[in-house]
Amino acid sequence: MTLPYLTDDCIYYILQHLQDDRLTLFKCLLVNRFWCKSTIPLLYANPFANITEKNYSITLTLILCFNKAEILQLKNQLGSNQINNINFDKEHKPLFEYPKYLENYNNNTISSVIYKWFVKYVSDLSIFKKLYYEIIPIFLQSILRQSRNIKQLDISINLFYKESFKNFNFQNFTSNLTKLNLLSLNFQNFQPSGTDHSTVNEEIEQEFLRNITNICTNASKLLIKLARPYQHDTSNDLIITTTTLEKLCTIIQVQNKLKMFKIWDCHSLLNDILLSLEFQKHSLVYVEFTACDFSNVSLKRFNYLYNLEYLKFEYCKGILLNQCESLNFSSFKLKELSFKLNYWNVDVTSLMIKYLGASLQRLLVETPTKSLIENISMYCPNLIFLKIRICLRVDLSVIQLFKNLRTRILSITTLYDTDKFFINLANNISINIGKIFLFSYSRNSSKFLKFKEFLENCHNRFEMISLNYIIELEFLKIVLNYIERSNNSLKVLGMMKLGKELNDEELKLLNLIKAKGVEIVNYSTIYHDLCKFAF
Repeated sequence: MTLPYLTDDCIYYILQHLQDDRLTLFKCLLVNRFWCKSTIPLLYANPFANITEKNYSITLTLILCFNKAEILQLKNQLGSNQINNINFDKEHKPLFEYPKYLENYNNNTISSVIYKWFVKYVSDLSIFKKLYYEIIPIFLQSILRQSRNIKQLDISINLFYKESFKNFNFQNFTSNLTKLNLLSLNFQNFQPSGTDHSTVNEEIEQEFLRNITNICTNASKLLIKLARPYQHDTSNDLIITTTTLEKLCTIIQVQNKLKMFKIWDCHSLLNDILLSLEFQKHSLVYVEFTACDFSNVSLKRFNYLYNLEYLKFEYCKGILLNQCESLNFSSFKLKELSFKLNYWNVDVTSLMIKYLGASLQRLLVETPTKSLIENISMYCPNLIFLKIRICLRVDLSVIQLFKNLRTRILSITTLYDTDKFFINLANNISINIGKIFLFSYSRNSSKFLKFKEFLENCHNRFEMISLNYIIELEFLKIVLNYIERSNNSLKVLGMMKLGKELNDEELKLLNLIKAKGVEIVNYSTIYHDLCKFAF
């Protein structure tokens, strides 16, 4: 009888299906030469993801892929750092050019893996910092030289200010980036003019940005992390030169299908950046600002982004009430709006919700005020998920307004909570809310009492209740009482540390709860699934 034969395409499809199962893929290497050859590109597409200490030896694999010049550089640096206990066979040739298959290049992640492998050979702690700045750039240069399939590039600009990059051919490297769909440019930890800058290396940086502009035009995600201001300077103009700014704006403008844009630490340059984003009005869906200053910035620029669906502000400042008025004429229909730890008047957030709330399905806000809750209730008729993060003590009279909320899912994270807060929340929770997540940062047993007060006073129509509390006997009794009072409307209960060993009484109660048709799930897992963004 002839054995069934799998075509090469079938085998490749099977391996593709296993690409996230690295343990199984390593076993597939041993089947035969074809399986090995087909598996290697999958294993080395992102070999630094979820790496553990025992896998740091990938550093040795990278050394074996060095050319002669890189081997010589490494030996010289190891010698100068008095590291003489690392043996690698220069005659040994690897079976594959492993860096060639790399699809995800993250400068910091790769550097960390290499660093952690080397430090075990170093006895003098004073060498650690020198090790990072002199040895690791050799590896990064070698990887970039050999890479042919990069789709995600996260690179630190200060890398180009290393001596080893002085003669690096960036034109050859960037010509391999035509498949790029994510580009992250990190200017943080960048040295300001007048310190250690070399004119030659500044030219290398400009050459890199120029080549990126010409070659990489199909990124769907663009992330720019600008340098944080030095000392007490509130502007980063001295750090990002006019030439660099022009190139960054051009990189934004030339993308053919940009969907996501994120920017960090942008101050007086923000008007230029927003103006460039207008070139992406046909495709841009997601925009995120972190630690940006909107002083003297016209929010009218947002109105041209008529496909915008996700907008996020974190640690930002500078928006005034009169700046928000232009949002009243916005043409886009947001699905999600997020505010976190911004340094502006809370009425700014309320006003933005008033103008942008009609289409919102998801909203994330900080400590609630009367005007904030009133505007959410009045101007967000299509809200599905509302997350409220309470960082300050909240006026309990505000909680009474929660009964007007029209969202179906409510998540509350609180740093300052009291029994009165939870009782008021329970008594005023809207019957529209069928799923609730409560996360309290209490470090003592009082958290049990607070959740107890909530469950004993809230309405009985919840389908899901998720609490960051560990399973224990008294709490299980309270949950069971709620289930019996709610006529089995509860379907999902989220709790912490489900792997905890239970005693007989706890196990009996847990089984009774399950017998009522309630699924017990891990709080973190279900919360992550619910809160994750579309991107």
